[in-house]
Amino acid sequence: MIGPELHGEDFSEATWKSEHEQKRKLGRPRKINPESLSRAVKELQFVLEMNWGIVGWLLLQAKTLSDVRNAFAKIVTQNCGYLEPFRYEQSRKTTPSELRALRKRVAELEERHTRDFVRWQSAREALDRASDVRATDHIPVIRGQIQTIFYDLAFKSQEAQSLEQASRMDFESFRTQLKESEAHFAQTEILRFIESNRRQFSPLSVARAMAGIPHVTARVSCELCTKYEIKLSHGIEFEMFRAIERILQVQMCDPGRSIDGMREHLLNSLKSDLPYATQLRKNWHFLEMAIRSAAHDTTAQPASLAFRIFADYSRTSRSHSGVDAVLAGANRLLKDGDDPELERGPYWRTPQQSHTRRGASPKK
Repeated sequence: MIGPELHGEDFSEATWKSEHEQKRKLGRPRKINPESLSRAVKELQFVLEMNWGIVGWLLLQAKTLSDVRNAFAKIVTQNCGYLEPFRYEQSRKTTPSELRALRKRVAELEERHTRDFVRWQSAREALDRASDVRATDHIPVIRGQIQTIFYDLAFKSQEAQSLEQASRMDFESFRTQLKESEAHFAQTEILRFIESNRRQFSPLSVARAMAGIPHVTARVSCELCTKYEIKLSHGIEFEMFRAIERILQVQMCDPGRSIDGMREHLLNSLKSDLPYATQLRKNWHFLEMAIRSAAHDTTAQPASLAFRIFADYSRTSRSHSGVDAVLAGANRLLKDGDDPELERGPYWRTPQQSHTRRGASPKK
């Protein structure tokens, strides 16, 4: 196991203080609350499901922080800001106590820089006003007085600017350290979560673990999701993946039989009316191509089969040529009683059919 030994400590300082303690510290915002945690879980689950074919397999195989970063770097569909600590390239090894101290230091430096910036702005505005008066007032006595004040204001403005620059550099330096430390913590935690194998490996379980990081550990994040009753269902994308994983054998010796088995499941099983089955029937052309493509790859690990099929299916069904669109319309699976016109969509009609539907007579 890599990284520091973390014991589920919540080191977001006042994040989980009692109601009485929170009232005593007004103005100190909670870093995690049920609403923000729920929002993070939902966004992360959606993004992970959309990219599960690639990301899921890479996370399963991850052994190092670099592997974790590489897995999350593959996410290109429906990105979100919650992923940043998990794929940030620079990481700085840290401990919970060091991370606590660093957060406190960054907050102090940010406050200091804000004060210095306001002071510099005020000094610069005073200098600009004096400069305008010096340039426009023609009374010698007043100009002499302004000249004396002007030099003093110029010195104060320069001094304030120097302080602002110094505090800004300190703040940015420590903020970078914090970003690198949080990246190391986040990547270490999600790697430990996956390696523990204590929970179902799914986009939802990984999202629940990630949602509270880097303010709490993966274990605490999952526990808080339970505490706040953040109960979500698997999305349609993951249901499609699970169907592929369940129906197709790990060793696909006969692609034809595997395709027939999947077709039978989508048309005649008890689950054939569920949304994921309807979606796979509509995109049967892309699913069949993905199955055949995976069968031809004899060098890949057998356990990666469902991930490879789903990754290929997701890619081609979302982005394809006009030719593939027409082929997909022609090869959709239809259950008994389905309306071919409704299932196939408008692009399946030939130009002659479209012309007829507008009320004109077809050419003889």
